[in-house]
Amino acid sequence: MSKNNKNHREKLKKPSNFSAQHLLVSKRLIHDMIDLAQIRSTDAVLDIGAGTGALTFPLAEKAAHVLAIETDPAFVDKLFSKIKDGSNIRVKQSDFLEVPLPKSPFAVVANIPYSITTPIMARLLDHPGVPLQRAVLLVEKGAAQRFTAVPVQDPRILSWRMHYDIRLVRTISPQHFAPPPKVDSAILAINRRKKPLIATQHQPKFTALAAYGLRDSRLPLFVAIADVFTPPQITKLVRLLGVNRELPISRLNEEQWGTVFHTMLQHVPSSRWPKLSTSSKGKSKKRK
Repeated sequence: MSKNNKNHREKLKKPSNFSAQHLLVSKRLIHDMIDLAQIRSTDAVLDIGAGTGALTFPLAEKAAHVLAIETDPAFVDKLFSKIKDGSNIRVKQSDFLEVPLPKSPFAVVANIPYSITTPIMARLLDHPGVPLQRAVLLVEKGAAQRFTAVPVQDPRILSWRMHYDIRLVRTISPQHFAPPPKVDSAILAINRRKKPLIATQHQPKFTALAAYGLRDSRLPLFVAIADVFTPPQITKLVRLLGVNRELPISRLNEEQWGTVFHTMLQHVPSSRWPKLSTSSKGKSKKRK
């Protein structure tokens, strides 16, 4: 065992109070996830909730470096016991939400703890400056359906999808895990858009517009944005979007939201732009 691993091992802490983890036991599914992530020999990869290393060690055969993040000291001890000198695996016993994220491009392949799915997604996707390139995650199916829902009703998820393509690949039954969860799971594939629909520096402004526009997802488009755009501007905007002004605003797709946002930047005085209030942020989180 390397000196670094010994040092980490000596610093083991008590685990955070997470729900019991459902360990991945299907070798076929493990390899399917790694193939889906298109891991290359130059990639740095995070395995969040690494458990005993079901994904960690196969990932290490493909990637340049693997960071295995795990809270349970018993699992961490097992990970260290399997690592050989010169390994490209680094193990960190920590809450993922407290681990500094890489500053260089990275990927994630993980069977994440279901109890903190939304905070993990937020940590990875809230700030497009985080250099996440792609991720393949095992999550609870209901969560996967929320993240990929059409129409979009959650402004936070909409903001993620302006920078990332998020896709539910397929449903995974409980027997792929030990112990088996009580619900179906799903593979969630996340890929950074080659051309984001909004610029990184505009993310706060877009999030404010999304939170305002989706404050009531049932509102017709012309009503939802009436305090931002003037009536003549709305007439031109719906013509540009190719939609009826009565269309519920939640029916707009990501590309159309991009058009609404860029039209606002170009033609609406900044004094009329929505501001993201503390209460709006709270509502966005509660929807999750």
